[in-house]
Order: sequence, then C-alpha cells, then structure tokens
Amino acid sequence: MLFTSLVLLTLLPDVFGQSWQQYLDGLVQALNTDGLTTLASTSAALNISSEGQRVAQSLSTGNWTLFAPNNQAFSSAPINLTSDPTSVGNLLSYHVVHGNFTDQTSSYPKITLGRTLLNDTSLVRLEGNESQVLAWSKGSNGIFVLNNGTIVPVVNKTVYQNLQVLVVDAVLKIPQNLSDTIANSTYDVTSFAGALSSINVSTDNSTTLLDLLNNARGITLFAPNNSAIATATCIGGLLPNTTALIALFGNHVINGTTVYSPAFTDGNNYTSASGEPFTFKTNSSGVYVSSAGSNWAHIMRSDVLTSDGVVHVIDSVLLDTKVDTSAANSAYQSATSVAASMTIETGPVGVAPTTSAGN
Repeated sequence: MLFTSLVLLTLLPDVFGQSWQQYLDGLVQALNTDGLTTLASTSAALNISSEGQRVAQSLSTGNWTLFAPNNQAFSSAPINLTSDPTSVGNLLSYHVVHGNFTDQTSSYPKITLGRTLLNDTSLVRLEGNESQVLAWSKGSNGIFVLNNGTIVPVVNKTVYQNLQVLVVDAVLKIPQNLSDTIANSTYDVTSFAGALSSINVSTDNSTTLLDLLNNARGITLFAPNNSAIATATCIGGLLPNTTALIALFGNHVINGTTVYSPAFTDGNNYTSASGEPFTFKTNSSGVYVSSAGSNWAHIMRSDVLTSDGVVHVIDSVLLDTKVDTSAANSAYQSATSVAASMTIETGPVGVAPTTSAGN
C-alpha cells in the first residue's frame, strides 16, 4: 500500500498552517518514500516556474485528486522533464482535478468528468476561460482514464493529507486542437474532418468551416463517423450548395457551450450554430440526439476532449438543413453571458450542484 507511513497524517487537519512550500516538500518526500520517484523529482521542480508555483499553491488548500503517473509511465513522457519547467507545470496541472469524488465514478459507458487545474490559454480555449477537464469511467477492473483515444488504468490509490492519489501507468496527454483530434483515426471521423476542411466560408476561399471551429472558444461537435458520411446521400446532393452544407453541419455544432455527456438529459435545452433545437433521448441501447426533430443519431462515443470543447461521435448525419439566425445569435449571446459567470466545479462536471468560485 502506497503512503503507508503517512496514514496518520490523514487524521490531522488537512494542511492547516502550512505554507505551500512546506506542503510541496512533504508531498515530494511522500512520493519518494513510496516509489514514485520520477513524479517526485518532477513535482519538486514546480517552484521553478510561475505555473508550477500556482499548482503547488492550489494543492495546499482545499480538496484535490491527483492522477499520479508511476515511474514506468514517465519513461515515455512527451516532454523533457528537466529543461522545460513551464511545460512541466502545465502537464502536471492536467493531472490534478478539483475535489475528491472518484467514489462517484459512473460505470462505462457512462463517463465522469472533473475540472483540472490546466487553464493556460495557449492550451485551453474553453468558454469563460474555464480550465480543461479530465474524463474517466469504471469497469470490472476498476477506474480508468479516457485519454487521447486510449484507456489508462488506475493501478493503485491512496491519500496524502487533502490529496486523493490515483496512480496511473501513463502520463496523460493534454487535449489537442479540434483538427488534430478528429484527424486521429481512433475516433473514426476522418471523413467528417475532410468534409469540414473542404467547405470554404470566406469569399477568398482562405477560411474553411474547420478553421472556424478550430478558432472557436467552447464548442460541442456531434461528429458523424466514417460509415455515416459514406452512406449520407444528402451530402452529395448538397455539394454544389455551400450555404446548405454550412447549415447542415452547423446543425451538428453547439457554439459557445461545451456540453459533456452527463448533461444529455431531457431537461437540458441546447441550440445549434444554425439555430435549431437539439433533443436527446435515452433507452436501453444508449443515448440519441436529434436536430429539430430530424432523424435520431446514436452517440457511439462521447466526451472526446479538445482544446476548445468536446466531440461526440454519432452513427448518422443529422438531416437538418434549416436555419434560424435569430435563435442561433440569441443562444450564443446567452452562452457567452453564462460563461462569464461560471464557477469552478468541485464535483462531477455537469452533475454536481456544489460549486465554489476559485477553489
């Protein structure tokens, strides 16, 4: 059992009276004692950069969950852990989630999401300057993280003071931009990516629909899989009509709001970028989405995270080419207003009513 020598510390007031430097020193010692030596040395470098100091200062108060890569995980780390302290701070901040609620983890295919400490604007473009989220679920062998198209199992867990520690066997990758994400063949939406990149939305043909989505701040994209695109005869019929194609694909987008799968309920109302209402239903075979009462599409894979939002893979094209510009503008303005007053979730994103500004 990890951190066995520190069990008694959990009986004391969490970190009362400690400075963040003292807290960091204690955490590093605990990690070293229990064999997570690479993470310990990486964590010790947090005080080198302003981002690293922010992570350490945050950890010293409140409740947190650390997804802690073991030594083997760091052998294939994506960055140089000694020469780039800012990147180290950002990477570690993506492994830290507000709150400690993994006991509420849903069983797959349902997904639980938590708000991380990562909010570097060069890496995260969510609405309201929200921090990035992390997604995980639970199977017969326990909790696992869904990360960049891979499954990363939790192999051990323990507690250090106010910090729940879940040991994982991979260094988690920070979500990429939309273009790179949907170009990943793992998600089976490369045909949709090609379609978005082929539709020009500027008079000089310099900007594509995919470019617009890449530059958005907070989007939800329902992406038809490759089979859906191949069998959607409507797309071929619309090809000469760019306006109609933009309307069709706009009805696969929620603009200004990142909607994760826990929010797919009958009581939540969302409007597409083309101004049409989305409807959701759930039955024994899964969750379905429709645009303005068009065909129902089965959500085959949810919560594919990107730097500016989320992608949900569906099994058919939503056959809706209608446009309501007034409704679209109103929905975006409302989303912008809501984003400006958002607080940081300390429980499951999209589920828990308990929030705390800045904690």
